[in-house]
Amino acid sequence: MGRILFIIKFLFDKNVPLREKWWVVIPIIYILSPADLIPEPILGFGIVDDLVMIGFLLTIVHDKIKKYYFDNSNEDKDIVENVEYEIDKDEEK
Repeated sequence: MGRILFIIKFLFDKNVPLREKWWVVIPIIYILSPADLIPEPILGFGIVDDLVMIGFLLTIVHDKIKKYYFDNSNEDKDIVENVEYEIDKDEEK
């Protein structure tokens, strides 16, 4: 649910250029619309274009949202967190 809210925040952010938003909006409209490049009754291949668009949408949305998140993050980008590292007694000297 958090990702959906973040996508909505991305779409309504005035600092995000419209051309970036279209890469997310157009595939969603295509998937939700009844029109298809390949009609559904054609031997089940009609689902293929929907699956391709869903894959495209997931890839694009992931890339755009990840870039948006890290560009707007307040965290220090030079700090690496959540790294598991243990110092041995021999390494301390």
